[in-house]
Amino acid sequence: MRKYRRFFPLGLGILLVAGVALWGYGQMAARQAAETALTNKYNLAFYNLMNNVQNMEVILSKSLVGQETKQDAQLFMGLWQESLAAQSNLGQIPVTEASVARTIKFLNQVGAYSQSLATQTAGGASKSDDQWQTLNKLYKQAQTLNGELRDVEANLSSGNLTLSELRRDSRYVLRRAGPQLANSNFQVIDRNMQQFPTLIYDGPFSDHIVKKTPVGLEGAQVSGDQARDIALKFIGSRPDTTYIASVAGTVNGRIPVHRVDITPRPAQNGERISMGVSSRGGKVVWMLNSRSPGAAALSVREAGDIAGSFLEDRGFKEMESTYYEVRDNLAVYNYAATQGKVILYPDQIKVTVSLDNGQVVGFDAANYWMAHNERKLPQAKLSVTQAREKLSPKLEDVTPGRLALIPKTVDSEVLTYEFQGRLEKDVFLVYIDALTGEEVKLLKVIKTNSGVLTM
Repeated sequence: MRKYRRFFPLGLGILLVAGVALWGYGQMAARQAAETALTNKYNLAFYNLMNNVQNMEVILSKSLVGQETKQDAQLFMGLWQESLAAQSNLGQIPVTEASVARTIKFLNQVGAYSQSLATQTAGGASKSDDQWQTLNKLYKQAQTLNGELRDVEANLSSGNLTLSELRRDSRYVLRRAGPQLANSNFQVIDRNMQQFPTLIYDGPFSDHIVKKTPVGLEGAQVSGDQARDIALKFIGSRPDTTYIASVAGTVNGRIPVHRVDITPRPAQNGERISMGVSSRGGKVVWMLNSRSPGAAALSVREAGDIAGSFLEDRGFKEMESTYYEVRDNLAVYNYAATQGKVILYPDQIKVTVSLDNGQVVGFDAANYWMAHNERKLPQAKLSVTQAREKLSPKLEDVTPGRLALIPKTVDSEVLTYEFQGRLEKDVFLVYIDALTGEEVKLLKVIKTNSGVLTM
């Protein structure tokens, strides 16, 4: 019996050591499995992003040679969906927002522009020469982005780059050699994207909304049936018209939405309506009506009043019209939210009105829902007169100036005074920090028949 008692502690110790070793091995295996799953997740998002950008390049190339407006409408709808998917996939890759800011802006830019052209071409209007030139620029930019992504893919395939390494201790990662980091690879892409101009065909800063999480959407998730009811209520009613609505599915992007397709009976000129209702909160994010407009019967001012009333009736209060564009008997109005006397450029909505009968045929509130919230605005330390003194004396025909909140970086905003001035035939927008007097933004405005560019 004493022999057994002498060996019992020894046996117990061996069992404990073995148990600890087995537990440690299990923990290591679990960590390796989790690391593998995480790496696979990031790699899947990256390769999906590559596929989206490749598809965008192909669709943009087709848009340069196609002449049929119906074909164009399908291309632009496809391009818009690819850009939304690309934004979603890029948001799942663990790189800093600062390293992909310009890339996100480009994807957002392509999405907004293609959505606008989808409305135009679905109505039977061909793209203009200026629009063709813009598409050509976007095509070249997509080619550049595609090539850069292929370089990153080569590093991934060779094992020189691991996307999941950015999830580890950042201090350790940042001390490592730059070329091995995903951030460094994407920073190279972003630098190469800087050479292209920023579209503001629907107002300045419309492409600066790059937040990954919409701050303007609250509430519970809504079902497809609820989204259909919301969509029907949003479009309103028309005498002697019945609306047939169905949920076509979900679209993942900056704002995940239920897509609702609505067919009026009787339909006017091939009319068909598509709408996106946010999965969270049940807010209408966008609407497209394919009805072809007839001859213009309304003035731009009359159509603008309709656009303003449309927003007011749907709960969008304190909105200010900033820019508008007229093409092919369609007037596109850009509105920005206001808070007190400050215009909030990040919180923008586009409303498209048909000039034949005043029907609202387009609505885009994606930027609004991404950014809108009650700001704690600082008190301006400079008067508008003091801010005006910071401008170059060479500027002529300078506007009186107004307070405007604009994006400063990817995740910050700044209160400024906005001035528009002219140097000979060139027009500029200048933004002066209302607290420091620093010139924080200078945009050159280039007007074309299809919209406005800034560089």
